[in-house]
Formats: sequence, structure tokens, C-alpha cells
Amino acid sequence: MLPSEYFPHVDLLLKSLRIDRNRLSGRSKIAIDAPLLRRIIQCAIERLPFSEDFYRRTYPDIAAAAAAGRIADLHRHFIDTGYFEGRLGAPPGVDDGYYRAAYQDVSEAIAEGSVSSAHDHYMQAGAAEGRVPTKALAGSVGAWMAVLRVPAPGEI
Repeated sequence: MLPSEYFPHVDLLLKSLRIDRNRLSGRSKIAIDAPLLRRIIQCAIERLPFSEDFYRRTYPDIAAAAAAGRIADLHRHFIDTGYFEGRLGAPPGVDDGYYRAAYQDVSEAIAEGSVSSAHDHYMQAGAAEGRVPTKALAGSVGAWMAVLRVPAPGEI
């Protein structure tokens, strides 16, 4: 396990990626070794909000594994495994009114009964689709979507 207090110097990191600093400013794609990418993602995940109670309540399989002693540290599980399985580490704080107004398809699905709530939609699909759970996060999610070059739901 690499210590979380350390992050490699930019030159060391870029050397391992076999790129120079100028490439980071461009829009070209680069190849990256999977273990390096995973560790970079883990460094970011370590700083995400995490709630042990939420994690246990939301994922019964995790709660059972922890109770059986197969998972000793729920936060570490989230960092090493859970995030990569698509799990969330803390309540997403979905603003029901905002989310339904922003996503007509969700509002219609709730009215039809195929989705129980904006929160449930976000947990089941919305987070993975890049939907914005609250107005306060719109700028941050939008910035990530631009970097990821992923169209927002409803865009072509």
C-alpha cells in the first residue's frame, strides 16, 4: 500500500507516463499504465467524503462482509475496491426539486412509478451518467464532464 501523504513529483509522474509537461496542456490522448491510473484515482478517492454508516446501510453485502470479518476497514474497502465497483462512499445529497426540474425524464419516471425518487435514480443511474445532484455542484460536475469529454445527459 502506498502512503496517502505522498504524491510523486510531477516530473517523476510524467516520466512514468512517458510524456512531457507540454502534453498536459494539449487535447491529445495519452496511454497510461493501468496500475498507475488506478493509484492516481485512489489518491483522489481518499479525499472524497465517506460515511461508514451510509456505506453499511446502502450496501448490505458490504455490511455482511464487515460483520463476518472479511472487511476490516470500510473506508479502505471503498478506496481499494468499492469505488471501482461503482459504489458511493457518502450520501449524495440529491436535491429532489432541482434534480426533477433539471431532468424531465427522471420526473416522468417518478410520476410513472418506474423510479421511486430522485435520490434513488441518482444512486442507480444518475451518478454514473454524470447527472448533477444539486445546483451547487453544477459547475463542478460540468467542469469534469468537459474534461472527460462526456456529453451531459440529454445532449447530443
